[in-house]
Amino acid sequence: MRTVRENRHSRSASLQNALCKLLTLFFVFTLVAQHAYTQAIPNIVWMAGGHMYEVNSVAFSPDGALVALGGGYNNLTINLWQESDGVLELILTPYMPGVRSVAFSRDGALVASGNGNGTIKLWRVSDGALVRTLTGHTDWVYSVAFSPDGALVASGSRDGTIKLWRVSDGELVRTLRGHTDWVYSVAFSPDGALLASGSGDGAIKLWRVSDGALVRTLRGHSGVVFSVAFSRDGALLASGGVGGAILWRVSDGTWVRNLTGHTRGVLSVAFSPDGALLASASGSWDRTIKLWRVSDGALVRTLTGHMSDVCSVAFSPDGALLASGSGDRTIRLWRVSDGALVRTLSGHTSSVCSVAFSRDGALVASGSDDRTIKFWRVSDGALVRTLGKQR
Repeated sequence: MRTVRENRHSRSASLQNALCKLLTLFFVFTLVAQHAYTQAIPNIVWMAGGHMYEVNSVAFSPDGALVALGGGYNNLTINLWQESDGVLELILTPYMPGVRSVAFSRDGALVASGNGNGTIKLWRVSDGALVRTLTGHTDWVYSVAFSPDGALVASGSRDGTIKLWRVSDGELVRTLRGHTDWVYSVAFSPDGALLASGSGDGAIKLWRVSDGALVRTLRGHSGVVFSVAFSRDGALLASGGVGGAILWRVSDGTWVRNLTGHTRGVLSVAFSPDGALLASASGSWDRTIKLWRVSDGALVRTLTGHMSDVCSVAFSPDGALLASGSGDRTIRLWRVSDGALVRTLSGHTSSVCSVAFSRDGALVASGSDDRTIKFWRVSDGALVRTLGKQR
């Protein structure tokens, strides 16, 4: 009978042999994953430990004991799993992801960015100067949002927490805990009284901003909740995730309706300024944007053209345009009235994770995995400024 030490040694040797082989493929995996963004390679879905991973590349170790999965949009790592029981052995990170989220302050003077290094940066729009860096999260910051009065900025992180920061001096006001998985999205209600959050634990939580108390938890998605958004009047909350988009009544947390039609999970949702429409964006082989009539849930139209995951959508302040950011490295501007493509903005060298319009609608900001934020002039699509250092 083999001793415990022998078993451990055998397992260690097997792992070392597999790693020697897999590390030679390290950069190959990275190239394949990046190639998949632009060449529309169909994704594989791997279920493990309650998480759903979009996979762009797969390889087995020589002894068949380990399987290596090269991740997609929401899993930019190489994960080594035991083939027999699905236990995660090791995570290899090819590179630190860039800007995951951008948001304009209400007065348009500042832009906040949530970053893969766990920081939130506040930038002055007028000259692109970095005003301050907010530190406290221990993992990627997936989402940032300004309060309506501009006094606070909220951040949701892969560390499972939400933090509220005072904009004037960058002080941490409070940390909200309650989710049991990554926090993908945060949004303030129009009156600033509530903060909504969506998480990998499948829950949407509503928090009271004044004291951080949990008001209620909404459940309806069958998996990850990637995006949350309030209607302008604050009466409805939209959520996007596994299973599609859902509308909720904010006052009592009642489910209103499901919006189904995407063939993959919904990565982003946004209400039109008048509250009449909801835009939803999907990833993987769906790659579409859908416009829904909020009053009855009817599908108005489907926008197609992106060649990879559509990661983010945002309406212009007048509701005439919709901006979308994609894993194909472009931003597209669409005319809402008829769904026509107005223009395509190119310049990022990696996935565009987030888009946002300035309050006057003159600029659209885009945050990318190339670690930059770009400002584009809406009227002619000209690149106005680039913030950050491109990888």
